[in-house]
Amino acid sequence: MIFRNFLQNRSVLLENEKELWKYNVGVPQGSCAGPILWLLIANEALNKFRVDTEVKVQALADDFVVLIGSTAFYHFSQIGTSALAKLEKWVEDFSLSFSHEKSNFTMFKHRKNITHIPTIKLLSKRIQYIKELKYLGLTFDPNFSWMPHLNKLKEKITKLQQKIYRISRATWGLKPEVIKEIYLRVIERMIF
Repeated sequence: MIFRNFLQNRSVLLENEKELWKYNVGVPQGSCAGPILWLLIANEALNKFRVDTEVKVQALADDFVVLIGSTAFYHFSQIGTSALAKLEKWVEDFSLSFSHEKSNFTMFKHRKNITHIPTIKLLSKRIQYIKELKYLGLTFDPNFSWMPHLNKLKEKITKLQQKIYRISRATWGLKPEVIKEIYLRVIERMIF
């Protein structure tokens, strides 16, 4: 009952307006109940893939990852289309939308090199294939070499080291104890 009242008959009064603007999508910004309500909706999407062994779906906040296991590109395309159809139905049921700019896919090679890139569509639009997929701060490449991730991490750490070097000198600037603390708290955590 509380949530029904919380989500119905809501309106917004803009600063320079005299008329209320009614809306019925989402929860108020900063609401304590917002994350819980989102988890209930996201759980509906995850439940659609419980028995499927070829498709695994994971979610973190509002990001979804669909993992498909296949060794043939045509099979990958069929499984992908079926899996995305389930997500499209979920989106329609809850009046949500996907960001096509952020939706993309990559393929990891099994034994042979990837020779064919299948067409995967989400809501009738083609999803872009990319060679390196960044998810949750990690960069994945088709060979699982981790070199693209390590190279990007090296760039970040080098830039940070240069900034620290600029503010620390032998006779002035940060004390060695402070530099060590920055290393332990920031750089080491970035690496791990």
